[in-house]
Amino acid sequence: MTIRDTLLGNVTTALTGTSVSVSSELPFDGSGTPLHIKNKRVLYITAETQDVTTLFPVLDRADVFQNETNLTGLVCVDAKNLPTDMDAVIQSVLLSRQSVDNQSINECSVTPELQDDMIVYTFVYRFVTIN
Repeated sequence: MTIRDTLLGNVTTALTGTSVSVSSELPFDGSGTPLHIKNKRVLYITAETQDVTTLFPVLDRADVFQNETNLTGLVCVDAKNLPTDMDAVIQSVLLSRQSVDNQSINECSVTPELQDDMIVYTFVYRFVTIN
């Protein structure tokens, strides 16, 4: 099971009964409009990006690597009619990082951005393992 699958499952459960739903689709531009803008109150999570860095090169080729996985979550809401449970939604999405086990680092940050009459919340997940 991938990190994205784990996050999707946890976030879907955490947001059940809230004003925001979760899509298993990848966010993309449809007809020039990003899907998360077109479908307000729906959280989308991007595909994983991976970065592998050699931390400690060893003579016997048993090098120690840092594997970093990054994902981004996007949700758009109407700025004029902000959902009353938006703070709880944000906290649930932030805490969903804890559902991914066996990580040295599991972080999530959120950035709200005002676009016209909408607020786009961008969640950036970062997971690191050392092996």
